[in-house]
Order: sequence, then structure tokens, then C-alpha cells
Amino acid sequence: MMKKAGSLISFILLFLGFFYFYTSQNPHNQTGAANHMAHGFVEIPKDMEIPEVNLSVAPDGPDTWLLKLDLLHFAFAPEKAGEMKPSYNEGHAHLYINGKKISRLYGEYYHLGKLKEGKNEITVTLNSNNHGALMAGGQPVGATSVIEVNKKED
Repeated sequence: MMKKAGSLISFILLFLGFFYFYTSQNPHNQTGAANHMAHGFVEIPKDMEIPEVNLSVAPDGPDTWLLKLDLLHFAFAPEKAGEMKPSYNEGHAHLYINGKKISRLYGEYYHLGKLKEGKNEITVTLNSNNHGALMAGGQPVGATSVIEVNKKED
């Protein structure tokens, strides 16, 4: 009986060790804007037009929000996501709320839903078709806006 219990405990510890190692090494499980570069960087050549993104967030109903992107020198290309060759003026965007990656974006509008009470930092970065974060002069191509959500009075 003790031998079986010892084997079971050894198996569980080994399983937990492998599980922890896998989840801590998998870049898709990392959160935070600092980790959005898990797919690497794509530096835009100096002779290319540098994409620009501006974002706006507006109420979309009594307690939900709508994100709108205005893009210059950049086109969404969802059908090309995952191509190995880097792209400089097409691809997709990544959306972060308060440092946590929320979604990929393939269009200019995104329904944010409810935001937490207080300050909410909304960040959008532009990414190449190969998922690398676009960089210009060593800086990420993106935009950030802070939205203050006030408590509803009943």
C-alpha cells in the first residue's frame, strides 16, 4: 500500500513539475504589454513609410465602450496572418487593457464591453503578418489612451 502511495505522489510531483515548466516557458501564456513582443520585432526599413495608429474610445451604451482605430500607411490583412516573411505596412493589431493582452484585431472597430471602475489603459500595437511587433527607430508602432470609468450612482 505504501509503495502505491509513494508511486502516486511521485507521479503527481513529476506531472506538476512538467506542467509548471511548460506553462512558464510558453510565450502565449505570458501577459503584459512588455511581453507582447514574444513573436519578436520587425524593424521597418528607413526607406518605407512608417505606419501610424490613432485610437479613440467612446461609450457604446450605458456602461460599455467601443474602440475605433484610425490607420495611416497600414492595412489589415487577416488572410495573411502567420506568413513567415515580415510585412511592414500590413498585418494585424494587438489590443491590451491595463497591460493584459485581450485580442488580435483585424478591423478598425472593437467592442471593449465593460471596463473596470477607475483608470483603464488601452494600448494597441501594430504587428506584421509574421506576428512580429512593428518597430520604427527602435520604438513600437502603436497608441495608448487612458479611459476613466466613474462609478454609477444608483
